[in-house]
This record gives sequence, C-alpha cells and structure tokens, in this order.
Amino acid sequence: MPEKIFIQRLALYLKSGTNLVIDFKVDDPGSTCQQIEALKKVLDKPETEETATEPKEEALESNNEFIEFKGQREVHVRIEEIAAFEVLSLVLTPTQKETAKAE
Repeated sequence: MPEKIFIQRLALYLKSGTNLVIDFKVDDPGSTCQQIEALKKVLDKPETEETATEPKEEALESNNEFIEFKGQREVHVRIEEIAAFEVLSLVLTPTQKETAKAE
C-alpha cells in the first residue's frame, strides 16, 4: 500500500483581497503544525500584550510588524494585513499509476 502524505494547508486572507496558501507537511495528522500554532498565538494576543516575554517558536519569527513562515519557501506577511485564516488537513495517497512510475 502506498505511503500516505499528511499536509496541513494554511490559507491566509489579507485585507487587500490577496489570498496566500502555504502547505506544511506533518507527521501526525491529529496535531497542528507548530508554525500554525504560533500564528494562532500571535493573532490571539491583544495588541497591548505583544511585548510580553514569551519564548518564540524557532520555526516562526515574529516581531510587531511581520510574521515569517520557513519551509521550502519563506513567506513574510505583515500581521496587521491578515484579515482571516483557515487550516485544512489533507491526506495525499499516491495512486497505483504514480507508485508504478516511481519504481
């Protein structure tokens, strides 16, 4: 049986009307990617608490202006421009034809 690939797709909806889609490969489909969790924390904080001393995630660098996602590509987004976001969990299973081509 082909090996399943678990992906979490982050869709960022910006105030300008632009949509950004970032895929993260995850090992455990039941847990959320660390970078997505860190994004939730940054957006959940009231603006007055942004200077609180909390340890930052290594995979996600944030300051008061930008948030940076690191992976196969780097994506920098201005925090104040994020209007909404959604996370989709996907399971990719290669078909028999794709498995045969790989061999």
